[in-house]
Amino acid sequence: AENGEDGKTETIKSACRYIYCLRDKTRRGYYLQPTSLPGPNPNCFVCRNAVVSLALNTSEWTLGMLIDRVLKRELGFQEPTIEVGGDIVYEEGEDVDPSEWSANLTKRLVDLPGGGVGHGGSMTVEDFTQDLEAEIAVSHQDVWMVKDDDGNERADDREEVDRFKLGGKKPEVSAAALAESNADGGGADASKEEKGGGDDGGDDDIEIVVEDDDGPSRKRDGETTAGPPAKRAKAADDDDIEIVIE
Repeated sequence: AENGEDGKTETIKSACRYIYCLRDKTRRGYYLQPTSLPGPNPNCFVCRNAVVSLALNTSEWTLGMLIDRVLKRELGFQEPTIEVGGDIVYEEGEDVDPSEWSANLTKRLVDLPGGGVGHGGSMTVEDFTQDLEAEIAVSHQDVWMVKDDDGNERADDREEVDRFKLGGKKPEVSAAALAESNADGGGADASKEEKGGGDDGGDDDIEIVVEDDDGPSRKRDGETTAGPPAKRAKAADDDDIEIVIE
């Protein structure tokens, strides 16, 4: 974004135009047709890619520190795949053997395969579980200063893992991946409810009718006769006991 003549901030979309060259002139005699730029498509893989700037001490930070402190905690990656100089240096996922990449976790960023990541270097980070990708532009910084309560600058005495600075637009999960995640969660809840069933429709009612020689059959208190025709099983005893299963 830049400031225009009136002091207002102008974006590329508001300041620039697409120019179409026409084969036939318009009614006004023009062969060039300007149109405004469309906005980024949130479902487009290229449009939603984020470029993140990251300043840290590339000679002290290891790949493991970067994954835990920055990629997962700050940028929201769950199962990152990291590529440096066209080579994959780390990968997570269901079908990935962790031991295959464990040796790189303790390496400094400048010592990684693919030429390492130093000042002016970059890396590509993807997360296929979230359809998430970011390009990280790295700059080396080994001197960190902070201001105290009086506004005076002093050396930053925090641990190395906390001395970094992020800039740019953070990556966002695509709308399609987010909708799929929500659908999976709703489907699981619905399946759980379906399996749980209701109190009235879960089990069949069982009615026990006892017949004596002294009189007609009687039904125990609390039993019900409502429902489909009963299945009767008769036991051979001194007294006739009839079990009715509904």
